[in-house]
Amino acid sequence: MAVCTLLRSLQKVNCSHSWHVLQWSSTRSYAKKATAAAAAAGLSIQTKKKKLLVETDPERLVRFCCGSNILKEGQDVELGPDDAYPSWLWDLPLNGPPPLSEMDPNTTEYWESLHRRARLHQNKMLSKAPKIRLRINEKEKMRKLKALRFRALASHYYDPGTPLHAYEEQLKRNRLDK
Repeated sequence: MAVCTLLRSLQKVNCSHSWHVLQWSSTRSYAKKATAAAAAAGLSIQTKKKKLLVETDPERLVRFCCGSNILKEGQDVELGPDDAYPSWLWDLPLNGPPPLSEMDPNTTEYWESLHRRARLHQNKMLSKAPKIRLRINEKEKMRKLKALRFRALASHYYDPGTPLHAYEEQLKRNRLDK
């Protein structure tokens, strides 16, 4: 549509090279796409991800806490015997919190866990609910829609086609406190 308008305006001005002007304006306004030559020269769009090395030696995995050394030189922290660590460390649950069926309802941990799970469920439901999105300067439009909604509700209870005195008589007949 805009291209046709531009061509018509160029014809009215009696511009003979209108097609060249149009072609120049349409091709010069966009950025060039990346080519294979640019990617080979090191101007690639995506950077390559670095692959971190993972320790696979079982002897080293048993003796050291792999990944604990953050310095360039030195070695990882060596693990001690099992007796050097507190007994509660070996009783920690590794699979997350226990299910509610295994907890005692008379404890505060049960009710805190129940409250946390209910709050997570409620937040998930609220995030899936449709959200009202207002754009800039839509306040007047929303006011008109609200008035239209109330007008529609009023027409449901009061038929605008009936005269006012007939409506009042209908109200008198329907009153319970005669």
